[in-house]
Amino acid sequence: MQIEFDIRPAPFPIRQFLKWTGFEAITMPWQTVYALQLPLSDELIRHEAIHILQIREMGAVRFTLTYLWYQIRYGYWDNPLEVDARTRSATFFSQI
Repeated sequence: MQIEFDIRPAPFPIRQFLKWTGFEAITMPWQTVYALQLPLSDELIRHEAIHILQIREMGAVRFTLTYLWYQIRYGYWDNPLEVDARTRSATFFSQI
């Protein structure tokens, strides 16, 4: 399976958000990953690729609303979509 998406330097408002949250990168529903610094590590690229798969599986609107709800309810580390991304990124690509 091929997963295609763009990785770009974060523009100003997104860069400020990333700095504020402490995130290295963010995946947007239009299949673009914005990052504080390039290049990204292979591990982070795999993690963000799983978010792209989640968006494709759920649809952009459902993914975004679900992600935000989980973020409020569980926080970043326990957000089920983040847990899934960490789990699948560790195993999914080793199976390809």
